[in-house]
Amino acid sequence: MHPTPAPASEGSFVLTGLTSRGGLSNWVFFFFPAEIVQCDLGIMPAVKAGAVAGIRANLEIVGEIGETAYGPGQPKGGSVEAWCDELVGKAKRVERLPCERVRGIRLHLTAMAHELYVTADEDKPRTFGLMNRSEAEAVRGLLEARFGPRFVVTKSAVFAFFERHAPFLMR
Repeated sequence: MHPTPAPASEGSFVLTGLTSRGGLSNWVFFFFPAEIVQCDLGIMPAVKAGAVAGIRANLEIVGEIGETAYGPGQPKGGSVEAWCDELVGKAKRVERLPCERVRGIRLHLTAMAHELYVTADEDKPRTFGLMNRSEAEAVRGLLEARFGPRFVVTKSAVFAFFERHAPFLMR
């Protein structure tokens, strides 16, 4: 279960643990009511996050360990806005995308790593891999509520097959 946003952050959420196809980078997306702030934190956080995600995934097979460190939510003891300001100061690259420029967001569910496609204006979609597949379901509803018909979910043939015949493998 993920923490609920603080009242000051109403309508804001965060998606962490994204990697870019353009290279190994750890992206953190802050979804605010009027804009998306995308922070590229570089390769080292991606490597560390990947190791932690792998360890957590293995531990979760043995037993429930509680909150995952990546995905929608907010840091303990702070607001989404404060966390965004902190990461903007540390980021190698920051991109701000007004929500009205977002033409489409697609969550593509695959058997290995889910992907998030973000399309703005007439640009080609930018692809980001979700390091933690379990977070896709939590962010799905938030993205659907925020972007309505501009948000779609697609599934690979392999994912759809296993989801239908062996759903325990796709969790």
